[in-house]
Amino acid sequence: VGVASMISRISLARTLKRPHIVNRTRRIVCVSGERLQPNALPRNPHFRPQQVRLFSQPPSQQPLDTNVVLQDDESDRIRLDSVISNIEKASRFNQGKGGGPSGPKVLWDSEFAKSSVDEYEYCLRYFFNQHTENGSIDNGGLLDISSVTEEMKKLFLSSQTTELAFRSMLRCKIPTSQLSRKAREWERYIGALGMTPLTDNLSLRMLEANGKGGNIGRSITLLKVRKSRGYEPTRKEFVYAIQAIQSAGLYLRSNRNVYLSDNDQPQIDDPTRWLDDILLNMNQRDFPLSTELANRMLNTYASTGKSGKAVHYFYRVLRNPIDESDPNGESAENDIEGMAQFRNKPVKVSMTMRPPPPYHKIPSQVQGKLVRKPGSEIKQLKLDRELDPDWSPPLTAAISFADSLTQGACGHEPIELDLISYSTLIKTCVNRGSLWRAMHILDEVMPSNGIEPDAIAYNTLLKGLSRVGDAPTMKIYFNQMLGKGISPTKETVEAIVDGLLNLGDVGAAITLVQDIFNQHSILPPYTTHLKILEFSLGRSLVHEAKRHVFFIQQLWKWEQNAYHSEKFCKLMILTQKNPKLSREALQKLFAYFGEKLDDSDFL
Repeated sequence: VGVASMISRISLARTLKRPHIVNRTRRIVCVSGERLQPNALPRNPHFRPQQVRLFSQPPSQQPLDTNVVLQDDESDRIRLDSVISNIEKASRFNQGKGGGPSGPKVLWDSEFAKSSVDEYEYCLRYFFNQHTENGSIDNGGLLDISSVTEEMKKLFLSSQTTELAFRSMLRCKIPTSQLSRKAREWERYIGALGMTPLTDNLSLRMLEANGKGGNIGRSITLLKVRKSRGYEPTRKEFVYAIQAIQSAGLYLRSNRNVYLSDNDQPQIDDPTRWLDDILLNMNQRDFPLSTELANRMLNTYASTGKSGKAVHYFYRVLRNPIDESDPNGESAENDIEGMAQFRNKPVKVSMTMRPPPPYHKIPSQVQGKLVRKPGSEIKQLKLDRELDPDWSPPLTAAISFADSLTQGACGHEPIELDLISYSTLIKTCVNRGSLWRAMHILDEVMPSNGIEPDAIAYNTLLKGLSRVGDAPTMKIYFNQMLGKGISPTKETVEAIVDGLLNLGDVGAAITLVQDIFNQHSILPPYTTHLKILEFSLGRSLVHEAKRHVFFIQQLWKWEQNAYHSEKFCKLMILTQKNPKLSREALQKLFAYFGEKLDDSDFL
């Protein structure tokens, strides 16, 4: 509101005559007037300060140079006061249209936010280039120079407008890596200009942008700056700093090299030193440590993905040419439409099972046996081996960090770990392949501290067991879960089915889904149904695939009665209306694997 009122005193009425066109088509025009297609831009991997890249421009293309003009169908110039007005609008929740956080997303116009941020960044870069080039830079005709008055420039670079710009950037739905780069670039431009005072709100918004972008060092530095300036500490700033660690681990979570040891992984695999910095900053500013913040810190150890000890590749997907897979030498290209294609040729998709995991990965096979410690002749039980600090240094750091919190870490008062804390530690153990330690926490540590495991704790352990295909141990903990009166969830069914499919037992997986539905009125996610069908068809078990299709048809014919709960009715209605489980989708899936699903297969 303050920015809008200031703009209104600087000819806002003239600016508002030109409405902002959302999703307008931009064309690239050279200064000479010749139209240039975006794909015709020369590629240049080096980024120069006088260049600007739009959100809509692919990263592989050369950033737009300042001697290239962006023209709109409505206007060929952008005004500085219009940029500020659009930034303020884009920074509002749903652009000021109302609605609620849990309501429909139709009111959230991310394209408008991206367009507004594009224009803001172009103007900011123009001022930066003008400052570094001693005023000799040419804006290329995109920015209306007549709108750049000294008063308007001060308003553009004010703390309030900059804070709104960072908030608008967070509403653009851009990838984490791109958010990280833009936050650093903007800070570099603003710092070089030296016209934007750092305020409490601005520093908090910059901390949020760097936190969600995964800039850990910059987030920790902003915490120190806020401490040195005496800003009142808030819970949000420490949440943003912890979020920076989780966002930085996104790449490792998606692209971890499971063949490297824990000692050879990137430093983000063990975030203890950054967590200690956050705890020290909190203590120096007299901000108490809560169990909720401690759980967020513990979750950073479980947010970097799974190590090689926790996973195994059970199967291989093959694409066999039709003429090689057909013993009669006849092509089935014309027989089944929609069959899988590879290099414009029909192929038969099949799955073959790999050898099972080593016995020491499977708890049921190593139970009561001694395993040798690598590099020595010492033999230990598997639990004792996993309790060794050298089993997994990041896991050891996580357990030690949790113990330090209960004893008072970095000057804070001791806290008590709750159910979420232990569930997070179980997840950390599971991701490091320490299944015996995870079972030890669930069976002994939690009960000794007066905490009973819930469905989430059991599901986390079942997921870890499913990744190594330990069906006997999964059965034990599933029965233990039911014996304690804990109702299974869709994640429970999904985990057990995944374990059975990893072993290649498709029939048992189909039977389990039907039995749990009949006994507990629980269905797995729809992706589990598709996975069962893909495994069946990939292993040429067409009769098993049709058996599961028959079960899906029974779900189609379900009708509500007075004994069904509202939650169950909602689940069934969503399952019946799921387009991925429709008749057409199932026939298409069968055709992809070279099989037919005729009308005779439907009730």
